[in-house]
Amino acid sequence: MSDITNVSIPVVRPSVQPRGSNNGAQANGYQNADEVNRRASVLNAEDSPQNIASLNRLDRILSADKPLRTDVPRGFYLDLKV
Repeated sequence: MSDITNVSIPVVRPSVQPRGSNNGAQANGYQNADEVNRRASVLNAEDSPQNIASLNRLDRILSADKPLRTDVPRGFYLDLKV
């Protein structure tokens, strides 16, 4: 059996990156943010009347301080159109 308490060679070497080496990653992140802003500017930000009614209904149900039913199908309490 060998003695592993005396290790002369480091098993894990530190990762050394030159300064400023992540500029490409930052530029890519900013490019992605610009893409999100462009998409958001062309989408309709207003909720549909159905979504507003669904949110109002959920608000009324939750404000009643009664436990929610568990025997209902998915979307019973909140049915949003995206």
